[in-house]
Amino acid sequence: MKNINPLTNFLKDEAIAHFFPEKYHQYLQVMTYQKGQLICSQGDTLEHIAYLLSGRAKVIRHSANGKEHILETIEQPTIIGDIELLTQRPAVSSVITLTECVLVQLPLCHQTALLADPIFLYHIGREIAHKCYQQNISSAANITYSVKERLATHILKHAQEDLYHLELSLLADAFGTSYRHLSRVIKQMVDEKLLSKTSSKTYTITERQKLQHLAIQE
Repeated sequence: MKNINPLTNFLKDEAIAHFFPEKYHQYLQVMTYQKGQLICSQGDTLEHIAYLLSGRAKVIRHSANGKEHILETIEQPTIIGDIELLTQRPAVSSVITLTECVLVQLPLCHQTALLADPIFLYHIGREIAHKCYQQNISSAANITYSVKERLATHILKHAQEDLYHLELSLLADAFGTSYRHLSRVIKQMVDEKLLSKTSSKTYTITERQKLQHLAIQE
């Protein structure tokens, strides 16, 4: 993890500039986390509220029985620490980088003032509402649609120029299915010529129209 200030270029992004009250801009820090680093750890008291600017990370929850479950992967600009700030509780889950991640962080040394700022609370509320909205859609999809339909949707969303990089164990956990079952579904898509295998973890979309027809239409 390293500080890569100056901050001025990042504050040109209106979303960031508006989310953090202007009087706290002087305290903001731009940080880079390398792949595999912890952004926050379940059970720890958060020292920062962070805005993820770029990169991908996984959100993990450790159960009392020792099992680990990936709740989601995050890769779009999002807030880390909003729930903990409002509830005044330790981190409910761990966030670990999957790629290099750049974040803008605000040290939580002005919590009382932040929680009294109506504009800041409005942005926090919108962020939490957005997360709840996405989680409701994901939960319904997990119940309603097959792994194959969900996988087709995921591939279309994340493929770049018809190339899709598969992280099988990570995706299986996120889908709530087994590694073996997801492997079978991938093989079925290859056999049906929806995908072709380019390398050990990379696939090419060969029948985009058929894949779109299979994907969730919502």
